[in-house]
Amino acid sequence: MITKTEGIVLKTLKYGEADLIVTYLTPDRGLIRAFAKSSRKTKSRFGSSLEPLTHARIALWGKEQTSLSKITQADILNSFHPIRENYNDFVYVSKLAETLISFTPEAIPNIRLFAFFLNILNIIKDTDLQGSTSLHIISQIRLLKHLGFAPRLSSCGRCGGMSHDFYPDAGTTLCPSCVKDPRHQSKPFVKISNQAIHFYSHCIEWPIDKSNRLKPNQGTLAELSGILDRHVSFMLSKKLMTSKFIENRGTASKRQ
Repeated sequence: MITKTEGIVLKTLKYGEADLIVTYLTPDRGLIRAFAKSSRKTKSRFGSSLEPLTHARIALWGKEQTSLSKITQADILNSFHPIRENYNDFVYVSKLAETLISFTPEAIPNIRLFAFFLNILNIIKDTDLQGSTSLHIISQIRLLKHLGFAPRLSSCGRCGGMSHDFYPDAGTTLCPSCVKDPRHQSKPFVKISNQAIHFYSHCIEWPIDKSNRLKPNQGTLAELSGILDRHVSFMLSKKLMTSKFIENRGTASKRQ
């Protein structure tokens, strides 16, 4: 049985001597993995259609319930090569893709998630270098919200009062009164600045194209990035591979 759909390549994994296992985000089948036979050969019929982030019209052979369908055709709709050619954009969009894979169950249709991620790719592709750093953080915040895993930073998650203390194990800020609970008295927390809370609140409430008009300083962006990494790491019980890569790259840059 052959089915046709659209897909965005989120990840590829080498298999055997010349094959690939491709992870796609699709509108009507959700997150799927598919097998691309002989796709790593020089004269492969797939060409560059299996490059990361490529949006393509694909044909799959196999039953819908099959865990690994076979890709029989892939026609590029948008290669998003400007993102792949920009080192920083590619690294941070890869982080979004890894986040999406980590929090999304396979084979559950979600057309809104597909449209959302495709919109992110188009916005990042068309954004100038000067505004890309803030857009990376904004995109991560909006993606976590869309997936239902965004932390609560605007107020105490229990009483709604003001707080600057974020508790990763609770996924929210907690005020001193609510922390009197013995379960949280000895838990580690992170202090958050007013600037970071203000920027995060706008990112949560505003569409991405409007949020990108905000111009936070680098300190605020670094602060929020660290908080989001701690939140995601706690939720997954591990650190994202891309987060480790970005962290190691930053450490290496400081040594030079």
